[in-house]
Amino acid sequence: MASLKFRLRQRYWRWTAPRKIGRYIATAAVAKLQIGSGHNLLGSWLNTTLYPFEPGTVFMDASRPFPLPADSLDYVFSEHVIEHLEFDEAAVMLRESFRTLKAGGRIRLATPDLKQIIAVYTQPDADAQQEYIRWIMDEYRPQIGEYNPAHVINQSFHGWRHKFIYDQATLAGGLENVGFRNVERFDPGVSADKHLIGIEQHGRYVGSDTAMRYETMVYEATKP
Repeated sequence: MASLKFRLRQRYWRWTAPRKIGRYIATAAVAKLQIGSGHNLLGSWLNTTLYPFEPGTVFMDASRPFPLPADSLDYVFSEHVIEHLEFDEAAVMLRESFRTLKAGGRIRLATPDLKQIIAVYTQPDADAQQEYIRWIMDEYRPQIGEYNPAHVINQSFHGWRHKFIYDQATLAGGLENVGFRNVERFDPGVSADKHLIGIEQHGRYVGSDTAMRYETMVYEATKP
């Protein structure tokens, strides 16, 4: 059960968030929302998170309607967040992203690729998979004492509290189902839009950019 101090803090976060968000929207030359910023605070972005302990972050629950006006954003970005939501909750996040973006606005999502995770089990001897297996087992399950793909799969799902890991078709389909068009896949850090280049930082925080590049797929899409 949450402590009284934490519940009061949550109430304060919720109470102050609309004012902070409104101030940002009113003053931003280019309005850019990051969903689930964690420690990766991006300059000139509205950095939102469920637990805004980090200075410069603002409370927002991505599984609920966003406290933002329709057609108010130029960009939405989220890195390694959508997999922490149930599938139906993620659909809310995608619909709200579409609603709050302006026509021509872009969304960019980075998330684990189910195909790459499954390849750890089906192709465990490939060099890229071997490197990923070693990293997971050394970093998160050293007590097992062996490089075991089954443990890697379970770490990918349960060890990080992931609720739904997407494949290419499911993520692209989810974007299209809410109205996005021009769905494109990019490598982490790569974009045709200057505002979206090099903004993924998850690898730096988990200690392995190579591992993040192995497992991560990135999609961009446009609101017509």
